[in-house]
Amino acid sequence: MGNDRREFLQGIAGGLAALPASIRKAMAIPAHNASGSIMDVEHVVIYMQENRSFDHYFGAFRGVRGFGDPRPLRLPGGATVWRQPSTEHPDGYVMPFHGDARTTDAYVVDGSDQSHQENTTIVHGGRYDRWGHSGELHKRMAYYKGSDLPYYYALASAFTICDAYHCSTLTQTYPNRLHLWTGCNGGGKVGGDPEMSNYGEDETPSADMAEDRPMAQGPHDWTTYAERLQAAGVSWKVYQEYDNFGDNILSVFKPFRPCAKDSALYERGRAWVSEHKTGADRTRSDGKQLVAAFRADIATGRLPQVSWIVTAADLSEHPTAVPSKGEHVCAKLIEALVENPEVFAKTVFIINYDEAGGFYDHMPPPMPPLTQADGFSTVGVEGEAKDYRGVAGVANRGRYPLGLGIRVPAIIVSPWSRGGFVCSEVFDHTSTLRFIEKRFGVGEPNISDWRRAVCGDLTSAFDFKSPNRDWTSLALPDTADYMQRVARSLASPSLKIPAQQAPARQDEGQRPSRPLPYRLSADARVEHGKLWIDLVNTGSTGAVFQIFDAADSAGPWRFTLGAGERYAAGHWNGAKPLETYDLILHGPNGFYRRFAGRSDPDLCVTLTETVGADVVLNLANASAKMREVEVAMDEAYPVAGGRRRTIAIEPGQSTQSVWKVAASDHWYSLTVSAEGHFLRCFAGHAERGSASRTDPGIGLMRL
Repeated sequence: MGNDRREFLQGIAGGLAALPASIRKAMAIPAHNASGSIMDVEHVVIYMQENRSFDHYFGAFRGVRGFGDPRPLRLPGGATVWRQPSTEHPDGYVMPFHGDARTTDAYVVDGSDQSHQENTTIVHGGRYDRWGHSGELHKRMAYYKGSDLPYYYALASAFTICDAYHCSTLTQTYPNRLHLWTGCNGGGKVGGDPEMSNYGEDETPSADMAEDRPMAQGPHDWTTYAERLQAAGVSWKVYQEYDNFGDNILSVFKPFRPCAKDSALYERGRAWVSEHKTGADRTRSDGKQLVAAFRADIATGRLPQVSWIVTAADLSEHPTAVPSKGEHVCAKLIEALVENPEVFAKTVFIINYDEAGGFYDHMPPPMPPLTQADGFSTVGVEGEAKDYRGVAGVANRGRYPLGLGIRVPAIIVSPWSRGGFVCSEVFDHTSTLRFIEKRFGVGEPNISDWRRAVCGDLTSAFDFKSPNRDWTSLALPDTADYMQRVARSLASPSLKIPAQQAPARQDEGQRPSRPLPYRLSADARVEHGKLWIDLVNTGSTGAVFQIFDAADSAGPWRFTLGAGERYAAGHWNGAKPLETYDLILHGPNGFYRRFAGRSDPDLCVTLTETVGADVVLNLANASAKMREVEVAMDEAYPVAGGRRRTIAIEPGQSTQSVWKVAASDHWYSLTVSAEGHFLRCFAGHAERGSASRTDPGIGLMRL
């Protein structure tokens, strides 16, 4: 508890003004802890906002896998993913740069095209090197700091932020919200042609528009999760404001369109919490009516078991709107909860974003292999592809994965998620549904097998067994000055790429981290002139490995292993013997391997994580001569017994080298080299099943 508390207090330090006393009081109120399980949760509130990527909002936040990621993806040619090729700057590339809302108009920068075709071009088969192809990096690469988003940074410092939460699809708002409300976008187990565009109609009524005018293609006809909750007797409601981009996706489904105004589906899913406006007033909102409706239901004991909140467009944090307005509404909603401590003690409040909005994020999303050439999956990938073969007028004609999409921000606010933790399990919007599934027992059969395997159910972000630690010193910033900050930004000069580019800086230090279900290994062996990588997953959840060929810029190949599965990968082996190789593997939570050398089968090095969460190098020499290897631990990772070792291996013998990594919170980054041509790099976290701290290697941006 001591380390967690120190990390927490450091995260909220810095002279931030306190919110009203009710907030501080609520933080001292024990969580409802009758069973010590998820069954103690009685209310789930989902506050989904618009179009922001993780790095754009939180790449500078301490401890997360952001701008200081120690092992970033390498692009073809050798540069890191931070240097996106571009003609917009004399350097020939553009790096992430701070969009300072105090000195520029960064609050209204638009991230640009977000379509599936555009995102498919950016991802470039997994190479992730075409963010600048459309000449819009002056918008895409801007990011915020805590000075721009003070409430969200403080909230993340106080509760739990998820730094591997991806939007569900590589596309726009509606398909992602379809995943949140139905588990798929027409693919998944529904098995239809996935909807990949913002197809729908604005259902907002006005004096000159019918509420349910006909839709061009007709409403969707698969079952929504709201209908499943209704049938199961679980209470639910959509709190929606007027003029909301049509973000209440229930409105494009048959049972809700048309929908009798005296029906339960209308009352819970289509009714409005704000008055109807016309003309110029239609696009303006201060969120007061939304908050008032939410507060009234809490105060009168009518808060449903499941709630979705849909803000007005002006408050949604869409790139054409202003982030600080969404911050302010979020603060007021949370304040409404904690004004009733007995309700907050039983509530989970989830903040997430429907898609990335065209803004840059450096982590390639996990995706399924769609052909044998792409890789391999031990889990079925049906329902996870969009087919453009035979479609005219598109740049990418073929079959492409639906997702996962780009990383987006996600913060879990509840009495069970306090302490300033980072949770690095892979999630997407269906994870939010699965959390509700697990709590209320209402299944969502639309979710695909592959997605269920690789995306968690959010429970790793919580401590249900012992949540009531002493976090009473919580202080969060007031948001009352949000309109002054907006006015200052709007009156400032336009945002531009800096003439002199410099690495982006991430706040220094570690944060407490949640235990994760991953138990992974990947080791290389050479047999008969071929290189094989043995992938093993002994964890309790699925995982995606992405393997890149650094020697000739081939790949990536994607391998999905379900829990308890293994696979021998050799997709880079051609008909001829492999003379040299240089393969780089990325997995979840910073899992990293590099295998480089010649097709020499005589030396084999593998790594094992022990039950005690130490790591053991297993070294074998099959040759007739002595072999000597050099082993070094990265200087960012404290280790007992020295960080450099020279190990001699007798002919035909094997040996072990044990590395005690408790001082580095069981993170490791080891490099093994021999004779100028043999290289093995191993990095990751040896899980112990208990809370830890984030990767100590996260620091300065590595170019």
